[in-house]
Amino acid sequence: MDRAQHKAIERWFIGRGVPHFIVDYSARTDIWTRAIPLLILAYLAGGLNALNLAHWSTARNLVAAGVTIAVLVLGWTVTNLVLRRPFWSVPTEVGRPELVAFVIGPTVPSAIFGQWGDALQALLEGVIILGVIYLLAAFAVGQLILWAIRSSFGQAAMLGRLLVRALPQLLLFTVFLFINAEVWQVAGTLAGIPYMIGLGIFFVLGAVFVLSRVPRLIDGLATFESWDEVGSLVADTPAAGLPVSPGTPLDNPLGGREKMDLILVSTFNQAVQVTFVAIVLTGFFVTFGFVAIPLATQAGWMGADDANVFFTITLSGRDLVMTEALIRVAGFLGAFIGMYFTVVLSTDDKYRAEFAEDTAPAIHEALAVRLVYRLAHPTSSTHPDNP
Repeated sequence: MDRAQHKAIERWFIGRGVPHFIVDYSARTDIWTRAIPLLILAYLAGGLNALNLAHWSTARNLVAAGVTIAVLVLGWTVTNLVLRRPFWSVPTEVGRPELVAFVIGPTVPSAIFGQWGDALQALLEGVIILGVIYLLAAFAVGQLILWAIRSSFGQAAMLGRLLVRALPQLLLFTVFLFINAEVWQVAGTLAGIPYMIGLGIFFVLGAVFVLSRVPRLIDGLATFESWDEVGSLVADTPAAGLPVSPGTPLDNPLGGREKMDLILVSTFNQAVQVTFVAIVLTGFFVTFGFVAIPLATQAGWMGADDANVFFTITLSGRDLVMTEALIRVAGFLGAFIGMYFTVVLSTDDKYRAEFAEDTAPAIHEALAVRLVYRLAHPTSSTHPDNP
């Protein structure tokens, strides 16, 4: 396997959301380097904490922005010089020196202007952002989302049929919840972190239900009958033409992160569909509440004197109000519907069969490419020349 084919296969893995199929997948060369644009944007956002738009003049804020950019440029060039790289070169590897510079650099502008609280905030944000970027880049989440959206368009007709079957009963149940005072007292008064935790509970319950069914699917797709089957699967991929020995065992156990890649691939498509349904029905409740439920009724259901009103429209002598509580209640019920619809998707035999027909071949093909790629890779433990 030459270098060009090797890189083509690795790009193919990343594009299909299975980056951990790559042999010697490294944070230095494979994860952080792909995240450099995100790191730069996050660095600038952290450094701009030094600005004080409310109390500083425009000139002083421009100076602070200039200092932030200057610190970025200086940190970039100094890091390159210390690591003996060309002055303006883009790193081919991102290791500890670059990551330390990313975390410390945004705190410098705030420290220069004596804003120590903002400097600490920039430091904490930098650490958190690094963790988020690592997860997004390590599991190719962006590519997974794009793949799931494209796949969902292909399944739109089937999803529509299922939604039509489930929607009447679903709306009959949730509309009565929507006009229930107890629901408004609970969801309408929740705010901040408690509200997000409430929505997260529905998400976690739905995810656990789906994930419990995935391992059996993956185990079946990782099995091949013969090398002829493997050859036909890889024929239209960058791995076509790689030499394989018919006597080589077809068994090549998956690692933990490889299984996680496949779990994400097999569930992201369904997650996009469920999210779409939840957003559409949340929009329905917001519209219905805006038209049908007056401000006094909303406040009475919550047991409050008033509600926070975003805007009001008068139509045929009636005041239509968009309130914070209305959006909260609609979002709460939308999350509940998402969980319910997840259960419907997972228990509907026809949907599961069509979903497997759409997703399973892509996973089966990726596993076949992984098999021949690892056999041909000189550093892989499954290579014929390695013990």
